Order: sequence, then C-alpha cells, then structure tokens
Amino acid sequence: MKNWSIRTFLMVLITLIPTAISAQLWPLTDSTRLISHTYYTLSYNSHNKEADWVFYFITPERIQNKVASRTDNFRPDPLVSTGSATLADYRNSGFDRGHLCPAGDMGFDSIAMSESFYLSNICPQYPGFNRGIWKSLEEQVRLWVLEFDTLFVITGPVFYSSDYLYIGENDVGIPDACFKVLLGKKDSIYSSIGFIIPNVNGLKNFWQFSITVDEAEEKTGFDFFGSLDDDVEMVIEAKKDSFE
Repeated sequence: MKNWSIRTFLMVLITLIPTAISAQLWPLTDSTRLISHTYYTLSYNSHNKEADWVFYFITPERIQNKVASRTDNFRPDPLVSTGSATLADYRNSGFDRGHLCPAGDMGFDSIAMSESFYLSNICPQYPGFNRGIWKSLEEQVRLWVLEFDTLFVITGPVFYSSDYLYIGENDVGIPDACFKVLLGKKDSIYSSIGFIIPNVNGLKNFWQFSITVDEAEEKTGFDFFGSLDDDVEMVIEAKKDSFE
C-alpha cells in the first residue's frame, strides 16, 4: 500500500507540473480582474465586456485525445460579477462570436469544451476573420503543439485607442486586431512566437503578421511570460524560432 501511494503521488505530481508552471506565466493583472475556469484563466475587462487576455496550455496528449464534441452553448460567464456580454449583444450585429481560447483546443474534456463558450472568452470578430485567417492560425497551433511537450498560449483582443466601436446594449468592444503569443517547451528548451492580426475580412496569410514576443509586448502593453528567468526570457522573446 505504501509503494502504491508513492507511485500515485508521483503520477499526480507529473500531471500537475504543467499546471504549476502555467500558473506563473500569465501577464501581471489586478487580482479583481482574474477569473480562473477549469482549463483556462482570463483577465476580464468590465469596460469592453471581454477578456484583456486568455491563458491556457495544451499538450500533444490533449490535442490527440478528443472526447468532447463542440457544444455551441454560448452563454454569459457566471464568474463575472460585473456582468459579461449576452447573446443579445451579438444577435444581428454582423459579427461572429470569436473564441479566444478555441473550442478546437478543448476537445480533450467535456468541461473544457463547455467552458470555452462562456462569453468572457469571446470577442466580436468579422466573419471573414474568424472563419478565415484566425481559424487557420488556430489549426496551425494544434499542429505545432505536437512538436513540444507543452505549448502555452496567451491570446486576446487589441484596441489601439479608447475610441472604438461597440455592439449590443452592453457595449461589447469590437477589437482592431487580435493577438496570440506562444511559448513552446521541449525538455528544458523554450521557443516563442507572436501574432497580431487585424480584425478585418479578407486576410489569408497569418505568417505575414508574425512577430517576436518582445514586439507583441510593445504593441499590447502586457508582459508575457515574465516569471521565467530573465536570461531565458530575454533570449526567447527576442526571436522567432522552431515555429517556421
């Protein structure tokens, strides 16, 4: 029994290692804005009624072990005390309900899939953006994860000024662009890349919008992966590699 308990403890510890690491990698934020769901964490902006950023991680096992189908049960986030967007805000708006943490990455668990449809994880996206270049990038991320042990992802909307358009009675902000930054870990080696893509119809090639994490930080104002050792952070954030 004692040996069994030790083995069980080690198995649980190995399972939790990515979670323990991930808890240190999201951008610094006011604790009152931080909302943690089962498989992703977000910083909620009550002004524009969407997340400033959403953080999650995926592994090859999670992507290859698809057990949950898409639910499409879009709904307000019960953990947002100030009230999140509603379905009515998007109705007849001409905008898609665009995922930040994609439903396609959450098929490994029914709870993960369902919680990805909270409207705090959604932002207004032009149909040609959501179903085109953004979808292509999400699909590429699911291919990239197979090259790493763990792939950490932070994604969110970008507003270039405080003067932006809204939809719905809750004034849900329409972002100028959307960003995605990736940190891949293979053994003890880290690799990173970022993207900021304009939220418009008709774009095709997401590589056109690839940038370093340093550049993404400059444009968004967030400090990504700041808890890594400074020497490691400075090197990986200044270049794009292992994602080509």
